[in-house]
Amino acid sequence: MNALRSPENTIALSTEDVEKFVDRYSLGRDSGEGSTHFLRIKIPNGMLTAEQFRRIGQLAERYGRGYAEITDRQDIQLHWIESEDALEIFTKLKEIGFTTDKCGQGYPGARYGDVRNMVGCPVAGVDKFELIDASPIVKQLNQFFTGNRDFLDLPRKFKISVSGCSLNCTNPEVNDLSFVALRKRTGKIGFVVLVGGTVGVAPKLAQPLGVFIEPDDVVDVAKAVVEVYRDYGSREIKVKARFRWLVEEWGIEKLRRTVEEKIKKTLEAHNLDYLPTSGGEHIGVQPQRQKEYSYISIPILGGILSNDKILEIAETAEKYGTGDLRLSPSQNVVIINIPNNHVSLILDRLEQTGLQVRGSALRWTTIACAGNFCGKSPDNPKKRAVEIVDYLEKRFGETLRNSSLRIHISGCPNGCGRHLIADVGLQAVQLTVEGRPKQGYNIYLGGGLGLKASLGRLTERGVGVEDVKYIIENLLLAYTKEKTSFRSFREFCDTHTVEELKFLMNSSQE
Repeated sequence: MNALRSPENTIALSTEDVEKFVDRYSLGRDSGEGSTHFLRIKIPNGMLTAEQFRRIGQLAERYGRGYAEITDRQDIQLHWIESEDALEIFTKLKEIGFTTDKCGQGYPGARYGDVRNMVGCPVAGVDKFELIDASPIVKQLNQFFTGNRDFLDLPRKFKISVSGCSLNCTNPEVNDLSFVALRKRTGKIGFVVLVGGTVGVAPKLAQPLGVFIEPDDVVDVAKAVVEVYRDYGSREIKVKARFRWLVEEWGIEKLRRTVEEKIKKTLEAHNLDYLPTSGGEHIGVQPQRQKEYSYISIPILGGILSNDKILEIAETAEKYGTGDLRLSPSQNVVIINIPNNHVSLILDRLEQTGLQVRGSALRWTTIACAGNFCGKSPDNPKKRAVEIVDYLEKRFGETLRNSSLRIHISGCPNGCGRHLIADVGLQAVQLTVEGRPKQGYNIYLGGGLGLKASLGRLTERGVGVEDVKYIIENLLLAYTKEKTSFRSFREFCDTHTVEELKFLMNSSQE
């Protein structure tokens, strides 16, 4: 007998079972809400059918208390998974057509890292404004790295994104390796490459590799970069094992030369000063490139789904469209290929089931991590996200409908909610008030990607959970008064000093 191992359990399997599952399936470790294991299902490029979505909902109902979450890497995550059910679940997941990541976060040392789910534009192939449909490239990358034993013991996890849309909705600057579509002045479309991004501990925005590559070269370049990380990344201590540290140690020139040596090709030099747009989200109802068809992006605040909502969305996609669905890096669900004469029917049906497609833009742009399950967060970031958005919508009404404001909430400094690249970033902290523990948040302002990309500034520490929504309210009121002077909330924050922002946050603006 061999064994399929996770940090806290060993599951006995036959040799045949090991060949089927050991390199492609794993349970992760939970430490909260009474859950000890989670299942993170990789959905490459966020693309799945209504039938696959339905069957994942059935897995959630049977094994995960009817609860599921969309992650910011287009995964679907289930909790309360029992280790003794692993083999049965993996068998069903294989039938559905998906795998998991390696969930190596439970190991103390720098190893057991893998290439995580490949992130791509959720409306690839249907977006009217995309430069290139990059989803076939994402599929190629996924096929190459999934279960590939040459890449299952990296120093730590490795995150890749491929962006073909004009919004660069995959947040390329915060991935280890990103390919961003670009049209040159000659009309030629290819990709620029960014390396070394992360928003965890010791955050760093990715740097341009200084090259322009053909779409056919993406897989070879990705393979070469991951090989470099595997062979030269630090394994001494976990905190210094992410790819960003190797990029910093080597520098861009050495990394580019090594990649070129590996692929036996000189890459075309290209200077990239900035991405004009990055980190956007496809919101609401939008026309597709296919005439007479539209897609509908459904906001799933915090990525929280019940089995009932999964089944409702799946049935709606099948009844009124082609049954094709997508998950977005902002934790939302997109139904594509909807005949235009069915759009109103779908909107009405979704609203009747509690999915507020006609809500404010905040419902699409607010994300939150599952900190309450990992044991590192003193608060429930998803619950806080719902509370804050509900309050702000009631307070500001139509003012928020077309707002581009982004609120991101993380449960700890690891930044799984990407709080450092949001207009308003919240990171949960444990406070002590009069000798008693209390939940609170540090508040970061003015983070963002694209033009003048920057990490948010720590503006206020230890705000009690009950006061966070009022702090944000005060900021929005101040911004509204000065709005004509600024193009965005981020520019408003950049123009003010930390001291000025603190004053506005803690002062009533009425």
